[in-house]
Amino acid sequence: MNKKSNRIYFEHLDVLRFVAAFMIVILHAYVSWVDWFGQLDFLIRNDEPKFTVIGEFIDIFLRNLGIGVDIFFLISGFLITYILIEEKKRHGKINIKNFMIRRTIRIWPLYFFLIAITPFLVIWIDTPSPDYLPNIFFLNNFHTIKTHVWAYPFGHFWSICIEEHFYLIWPFIIAFVPNKRLMPVFISFIVFSILFRLYSAINFDSTWYILYLNTLSRMDVLVIGAVGAYYYSKKAFTFSLNRWVRYGLLIMFILSLSLEPVELWSNYFEASFKKFFTIAIFSILMLDFNFADNFKHILPPKSIIHYFGKVSYGIYMYSNILILIIIKKFMWAFESNNFWIFLLLNIGLSIIIPILSYELFEKHILKLNKRFRVVKTER
Repeated sequence: MNKKSNRIYFEHLDVLRFVAAFMIVILHAYVSWVDWFGQLDFLIRNDEPKFTVIGEFIDIFLRNLGIGVDIFFLISGFLITYILIEEKKRHGKINIKNFMIRRTIRIWPLYFFLIAITPFLVIWIDTPSPDYLPNIFFLNNFHTIKTHVWAYPFGHFWSICIEEHFYLIWPFIIAFVPNKRLMPVFISFIVFSILFRLYSAINFDSTWYILYLNTLSRMDVLVIGAVGAYYYSKKAFTFSLNRWVRYGLLIMFILSLSLEPVELWSNYFEASFKKFFTIAIFSILMLDFNFADNFKHILPPKSIIHYFGKVSYGIYMYSNILILIIIKKFMWAFESNNFWIFLLLNIGLSIIIPILSYELFEKHILKLNKRFRVVKTER
């Protein structure tokens, strides 16, 4: 954490933000290619449409990159909670109105800009018009649970809706619950989320959509991030792993994403607890990456990757929208079925367009945030 002028800034979290966003970019690109063009030739056997052994591992790994959303949730839960607790500690109270304004300034401009241009997008690429109201009111996740339709271009907006639901209640929790009671409350939220998943798995037919998209199903990871913030706010700590333990956990993390679909739940226990294995490994690695004094960061502060982390919200929001444009306006237009060209276009445009959006549009609006900060932050 950068403590200059008491500013709250965890610079290495920017790197993890970009990693999370990049994971989602690759996931959406791979799944979309398979849906529109079929399986990649180098992953399947020549004589039959089955994966090779390595191909199956790669397919599972790529499809599990959706864990990037959980990384975003962990980071958001940590940062939001830490800032709120620090505000309460330094000023004796939390200015909830200012918190809501800051979150609105950060999330809404790009979110509603994309909604505003959607009528032009769907006409341009000739795709059905989506339902706007659930997205305008941040109910995309519940609408998708109801319809089972990932409507373009709003299919990935569900995670933003969950974060918005979190922002609606969390400042009140931190403001009105005494600090010594916060941890029991956090644990209660996590347990409730687990019990909700168990209840849903037992009682509902469309279990997958509920477990994956319902705010109550996904809020536990946000709160796990909050647990870390609580302890770090009590006493700033260091967290250091032995180098070989670090390598071992990294290998375990990669294997956990390669051997079994994280989002496949075949029984009640898996529905309730399966994701925690992967999240626990990543959480330990995240603590080590951010709070280990002896961790030798390859990237210097304010590297290009740190900058990409600052625009990671845009990378997440634009990348999935760009896929169908690339397919219809580039791949089909030039009669190309080269996956590597598609992937390069997707990665390149998913970085270039968010940067332009950030520099020309978002950054100027974000300057307004300074008027509503109670503690100094850089996000």
